[in-house]
Amino acid sequence: MRTFILLAMLSLIVSPAFAQKYISWEAENFNDSNGAKFEVFDVPTDHPGNAAESVDDYTVTEASGGKYIGSHNGATNDGGDWVKYEFTVEADDWHFWGRVIAPSVGDNSCYWVFDVADGDVTSTNDGPMNIWDFFEVESLRVNYTTDWVWFRLNTRDGPFEGTELVQHGDDPVPVELDDGDHTLYIAHREDGTYIDKIFATTDVEFNPNETDPQTAVEAQNKLTTTWGSLKSGF
Repeated sequence: MRTFILLAMLSLIVSPAFAQKYISWEAENFNDSNGAKFEVFDVPTDHPGNAAESVDDYTVTEASGGKYIGSHNGATNDGGDWVKYEFTVEADDWHFWGRVIAPSVGDNSCYWVFDVADGDVTSTNDGPMNIWDFFEVESLRVNYTTDWVWFRLNTRDGPFEGTELVQHGDDPVPVELDDGDHTLYIAHREDGTYIDKIFATTDVEFNPNETDPQTAVEAQNKLTTTWGSLKSGF
């Protein structure tokens, strides 16, 4: 009987549904920041639209953890302000996603970079910095919305090898991370862009717009706990 249970648990462990690794964190839970462009908002929050882009005023009524970050329209773009997130992973190819509101072509991007010094983070499209676009490619602009959408990490023309259009295809480009500690910086680029949550997975096929990432993380953690408890009983 014990042998049967052990084999059944091993079958679950290697199941594709649970074999991948996941990390996630709330956007407002940054480890450090520079400047005041990134505000932390509580829901519900009223935001001015963008008349030039035919976006009416709107209200954000929901966010993971009840909070999110960004800057109201009119706060002005760029400025060198940033937030950073420190995390630890196993060496692998990681696919990062952000839960974002990006209502128009004037409110749909930020800068990003991994593992540099604070002083090297700038609001510029050069050196180590990348632009993370949200429906920037013209064929995708019909999808602009004031609702939350998960966007895969991409770059416009920086050192990361994966444009927004590529990242919407069948062979998205991962971030290759070594074993150990890392830092993700998000730098301000456009006001009117809001970020609720960051999620990363080693599963290239996982799409948080189709499956709630929290469900995947909870399922994995629950299985790990159960497996550890069963092993200690043998």
